[in-house]
Amino acid sequence: MMHILLVDDEPEVTNAIARLLRKDYTITKCSLPENALDIVKLHNIDLVLSDIRMPVIDGVELLSQIKEYDPSIGRVLLSGYSDMDLCQRAISEGIAAIILTKPWDNFELKNVLKLVLNLRNLQKENTQLKQQIMQLNSEAM
Repeated sequence: MMHILLVDDEPEVTNAIARLLRKDYTITKCSLPENALDIVKLHNIDLVLSDIRMPVIDGVELLSQIKEYDPSIGRVLLSGYSDMDLCQRAISEGIAAIILTKPWDNFELKNVLKLVLNLRNLQKENTQLKQQIMQLNSEAM
């Protein structure tokens, strides 16, 4: 089962999203964004859904650190604010695949996460196939 990390300084947000997703995914919740990277390092996380505005570290910086640690992890931001500069940075630098707004639409949220996870799986499969081709080519020589 795919594993999603929910990061938001408001536990009611992570609780609501966890209820929505718990039948389809393994869910880990984190209300202290400064601890989220440690959770990623300890668990096999497939996707991080993070709020954009949080104390200590914002969602863009958090996802940037996660991208640096493992670029294959899916990254989605949830924004309750219209902070266009942070949103533009997140998209232009490839820090987040997409930014969803609060309040979110349950149908949209589930489908976006599914698409990001499918893209992640295709990218991993593509990388594995490239490695197999390179190995076969080197053995043929």
